Amino acid sequence: MEADQNSETNPLLQRIAYLVSRYQQDILTAAEEEELRAWRDASADNRLFFEQMTDPDILRDKLLQYEKFDVAAGWDTFSAKHFPAKDNVPVRPVYRWWSAAAAVLLLLGAGIYFLRPSAPPAPVAALSTTPILPGTSKATLTLADGSVIPLDSNGNRVITQQGALIHLNNGQLQYNTQDYTAQTTLNTLATPRGGQFRLTLPDGTRVWLNAASAITFPTAFGQGKREVEIKGEVYFEVAAMAKMPFQVKVSHQTNIEVLGTSFNINAYTDEPGIKTTLIQGAVKVNAGNSSRVLLPGQQALVKSPGNIDIVAHADTAAILAWKKEEFNFRDADIPTVMRQLARWYDVTIVYAGNIPARRFQGEIQRNLPLSDVLEGLKSTGIHFRLQGRSIIVEP
Repeated sequence: MEADQNSETNPLLQRIAYLVSRYQQDILTAAEEEELRAWRDASADNRLFFEQMTDPDILRDKLLQYEKFDVAAGWDTFSAKHFPAKDNVPVRPVYRWWSAAAAVLLLLGAGIYFLRPSAPPAPVAALSTTPILPGTSKATLTLADGSVIPLDSNGNRVITQQGALIHLNNGQLQYNTQDYTAQTTLNTLATPRGGQFRLTLPDGTRVWLNAASAITFPTAFGQGKREVEIKGEVYFEVAAMAKMPFQVKVSHQTNIEVLGTSFNINAYTDEPGIKTTLIQGAVKVNAGNSSRVLLPGQQALVKSPGNIDIVAHADTAAILAWKKEEFNFRDADIPTVMRQLARWYDVTIVYAGNIPARRFQGEIQRNLPLSDVLEGLKSTGIHFRLQGRSIIVEP
């Protein structure tokens, strides 16, 4: 951990610190300026970090703190408190202080680096240990004619198609139907692994897409019912329209009927079943010839057509953690944790040997580099190793 956060041993941090120091001196080359800009614009955290590193008052205060701080003693105290060495304890917590501690050490390390002359580190793109960064707001919009439009959080634009205005604004897509007599066409919004996006449907229904998810919907809702189809994990806040029921098709034999409510559907194909969790309102889950009506706080699990299991008190905080930019592991086993990391960081999971029967408990923010998340999970006694874009899980 200490080595990862030290500017002299973290190649990416060393490179960024070098670029920022040249930025402050106004001596960046055109290539270096583009390299720094690309890193800064990669995430909101990077932009904040850049602002902190270029703020003279903040940097001066951090340097004064660093000079007074016994790093070795401080780390010993921190690790003894939060990562106690205990054998045969399968569940240990991972708390939110993880990202705060990492951010402080990162900032202090970068500040010290600015005061030390050194040769230019290798460009970020050339590093063999380039960190794997968290996902961002990105998706593709496929129109009815088959054209595909890449979307991200940086652009603001308006798209016009067959009576509908589509507004892209800071990572959110909003449909405004202008002509209800126009022929209805279907659009598909899809996020890749390592992406997420938000959507407002023509009726005002708000939709959140997790990584590796998709929703197909009409550009305008006509008379009768409102119907969409999804894959992956999607959260809905459905606009109330009593005379126009809302229906979500999840598979050829499973669908959810709604009036006005908020709920989450997890329908990833690598999960053990389709999970529908009701937050408020009412939904009816149909699977084959069976159907069940959910109450707020309940979850329906469909493992096979005609088989619906009900969880009376679902852990809604853990279920909706992804929407709040968090991982929330409540007694989660290793495969469950790894599936979430694989989708969000777009990595492959490789198990070297038998999967240990360990479980995780706690929360970690999703805006951290993958190495920081794995470092926190190591407190459970599981060994992880990064090899390229693969996580090697070892006994």
